[in-house]
Amino acid sequence: MECTACHHPVDDPEALYCPACGSRFERDDLCPACAKPYLPDANFCIRCGAPVGTPAAAPAEALYCDGSGEVILPGERHFHCPLCDGHFLERFRGNARGVCTECLAALPDQAAAAGPPPGPAIISRAAPAPDIPEHLWAPIPAGEFLMGSPTDETFRFDNEHRHIVVLDGFEMLRIPLTFRLYDAHCRAEFLDPPADEGWGRDDRPVINVTYWSAAEYCEWLSRRSARRIRLPTEAEWEYACRAGAATPFWTGERIAPDQANFDARYSYNDSPKGEARGRTTPADQFPANPWGLHDMHGNVWEWCASVFDQGYTGLERLDASRNREDSRERVVRGGSWYNVPSGIRCAVRNKLNPNLHFFKVGFRLVREHSEN
Repeated sequence: MECTACHHPVDDPEALYCPACGSRFERDDLCPACAKPYLPDANFCIRCGAPVGTPAAAPAEALYCDGSGEVILPGERHFHCPLCDGHFLERFRGNARGVCTECLAALPDQAAAAGPPPGPAIISRAAPAPDIPEHLWAPIPAGEFLMGSPTDETFRFDNEHRHIVVLDGFEMLRIPLTFRLYDAHCRAEFLDPPADEGWGRDDRPVINVTYWSAAEYCEWLSRRSARRIRLPTEAEWEYACRAGAATPFWTGERIAPDQANFDARYSYNDSPKGEARGRTTPADQFPANPWGLHDMHGNVWEWCASVFDQGYTGLERLDASRNREDSRERVVRGGSWYNVPSGIRCAVRNKLNPNLHFFKVGFRLVREHSEN
C-alpha cells in the first residue's frame, strides 16, 4: 500500500495515517477511531465500541467527565451507571473493564457487543477537579527537634533513643489517605481496590495497601502534579506528629478516648478509659494537632518511606521508596485502633515487610516544596 497524497510506501496494513506526510487514509475495513479491523457484519467496533461508519474524528481538545473528572480518550465511552446512576467510564483496552465511580460496579463482559447502553453520555470540556484539594495540605515548618523518647518515658522501648534531627519544611496531608482518594487511583489504573474489612470506605483511612502500592500511588499522583508527592521519612513523620511537643503525645502526658481511636480500655499515666472501637473511624473524626494533622495517634499505622533502622544511624532521614531491589522492612508509625495508649506514642516505632499489607496499616502523603 502507498499513500495517495505523497506516494510513500506504507507497510502497516492497519495504518490510518501516512508516516511521511500525515495524510489520513480512507479505510472502510478499519475503525476510524482505533484502527481495529471490523468483523464481518459488525455494527460496532469490538475494540472501542464506535459504530460502524463513524466519521473520522478531527483533532480536538481533551474531554472530561462532569461527574468523575476522568479524561475521555478516543475509543472510550462515558455513561450513567445502571445500578446507582453514578458515572462510569467504559474502556476497551485488552481485558480492562470500566467500573462505576460511585458503587464500583463493573460493566458486563458483553458490553462491547451490545453497543452503547441507553441514556445520555455525560461529557464536558471542563478541566477535571484536582485529585487532592489544596485545603487538605498542611504546611510543616522547617526546624530542629529531639527525635525519640527520654529514658524516663513510661513504657518506652530501647530503639527510641533521642537524637537531634534538622529538617527542611514540607507539606503533609492533614489526614491519612482515605478510601475515597485511593479508590479513584484504582479506577484510573484498573486496579483491584483493597478490602475495607466491612467497615466502610469513603472517608475512612485506606487499609490493606502494601508499601509498594503506597509508593506507586505517590508516583502516580506526582505525575499529575507539578510537585513531588511521596511517603514521609520516619523523621518527618515524628516531627510532624509532635508539632513542637516533647511529651509522649502531642496532647501532652496523656491521651483521652475523645482525642484518638485506640484501645481505650487501658490507661496511660492515669489517662481516662473508654471503649475499644475495634475498627477504623473517619479520618477527620478527632481533633487535629497544632499543625493541623488528624489521626497522628491511632486509627491506622502509617507507612513511612524509610528503611527500619534499629539504631537510628541515619536511615530515618532517607526515602527508600524508589529502590525496588531493597526488600528490607519499612517503618510504620502512629499505632492503630487496635493498640493500647502506650503503643500510639509519638516515639513508638514498628516495621513491616514492604510486600505485605495489613488491615491496621494505611499511609499519609508528603508534598515537597517546589525548590526541593
